[in-house]
Amino acid sequence: MATGPRFRFDQALADVYGDLRLTPVLRRLLRHTHRLTGSRAATVSLIDAGHGRYLKAAEYGASCRLGQTFPLDEGATGRAFALRRPVVIADYGRLRSGHLAGADPARRGPVVAVPVWWRGEVIAVTVVFATPVGLDVDELEAFTQSAAAAIVESRRRSPDAGAPAGQHPFTPREAEVLALLRSGRTDREIAACLTLSPKTIEKHVAAIRRKTGTGNRTAAVLTALDNGWTAR
Repeated sequence: MATGPRFRFDQALADVYGDLRLTPVLRRLLRHTHRLTGSRAATVSLIDAGHGRYLKAAEYGASCRLGQTFPLDEGATGRAFALRRPVVIADYGRLRSGHLAGADPARRGPVVAVPVWWRGEVIAVTVVFATPVGLDVDELEAFTQSAAAAIVESRRRSPDAGAPAGQHPFTPREAEVLALLRSGRTDREIAACLTLSPKTIEKHVAAIRRKTGTGNRTAAVLTALDNGWTAR
């Protein structure tokens, strides 16, 4: 897939490198990855090879257990890390140990996982969900790899480089609910995505409102966005 006329590598990378804090770097990388590929969603995980794990550090367009850590042999990220090259998985829904919620539309179709290298080591993996037919994986890899220095420098500058991007006050489940609220889903739709009851979702939404100090769902999402607690 060729890049469209609106996508410029130089402009996209200038944006990624424009604010060398960890959260903005990762979020901008994913936003431009989405623009480049036309995919439904994307995530980036930071690799901690010394401890055999990776951290879900940022996400775009899907709720994928942001802020949690997983063994390095798990999921699409683990597969790309093990093979040390981009991996195309024809049907994400059949991937064992995938982290997207069962009813999330981003589970449908192929997924591409691309390792990011720095001085001979894989430092991160970007995973792109529901990719279109004919995606140019080489082009995606080139763009992702071009952001490696920004990731390294932003982690060096971060007071706690191992912390999740967008440190937030929510439990992992509340973070998942918030991400789905951001996409405009109703309580029943969120319940279906997470295989929970609507009553349980109501309790999570109430907790999110309480922690954001807001009186309704829209205000809660806007407050979370303003504070960098959820991806734009």
